[in-house]
Amino acid sequence: MKFNTVWISSAPRTGSMWLFNITRDIFKESGYKIFPEKIPKRDNDTIKIFNNINLNEKNHINIYVLKVHKILSHNLPMSKIISTIRDPRDICASFKEFMKSDFNSALIAAKSVIRYYEAYRTYDQNYIKIIRYEDIERNPSDIVNQIANFINCTVNKNFIEELTAKYSKNNVKKLIENNDKILEYKIKNKKEIKYSEIVFFSKKNYRSYDENTGFQTGHISKRNIGDWKKIFSDTEKEILNKEFKEFLIEHKYN
Repeated sequence: MKFNTVWISSAPRTGSMWLFNITRDIFKESGYKIFPEKIPKRDNDTIKIFNNINLNEKNHINIYVLKVHKILSHNLPMSKIISTIRDPRDICASFKEFMKSDFNSALIAAKSVIRYYEAYRTYDQNYIKIIRYEDIERNPSDIVNQIANFINCTVNKNFIEELTAKYSKNNVKKLIENNDKILEYKIKNKKEIKYSEIVFFSKKNYRSYDENTGFQTGHISKRNIGDWKKIFSDTEKEILNKEFKEFLIEHKYN
């Protein structure tokens, strides 16, 4: 299958940013030139990039890796898709924390993982790869191998170890914390802040943004798999288990 574009397309809070950076670095290691060089913040900007790609380009060194929170068509030209699933109860907990939302808003966000899965499970397996978030957490090296195979690249053991270390939770946290400190310094001292350095919602709600990776303030949670049990009330846990019962059974979540 010929392709020059790999999409990371998944529900929010399911590991898409990790997959995005892992995929980009696998291609770089394999000798490709990766676009975009700076990571757009919004889906609309990402789609504009795709619409401007020359699908008949003769230079096969150029590869586009694009990330969106949007369900894509089954027949995008010159494309492959990588998506994810995750225990929706943990999605709900993670979304609530990251977006500082209420339970109902987080529940709506968590439901989207089912829509993605129901759409993508019908697509050709040469066109799409679905990754389980919990496997990223438990065995990232194996996931790197799976992605490399899917995008027709070969990587060695040393590179895999270096790559998983580079994007470990601790190292990404350090990157984010450094960006947070720089942003707070600029705000405190009334220095110029570039559009590319910040995701702004309001004076009290903003995040630092790393244009080389796309990681933002709060992207890496302190929570572990299954921590949804600790943060929700008994009533909320009952709602979650009832809402996602079929999905949980199908994917063998406890």
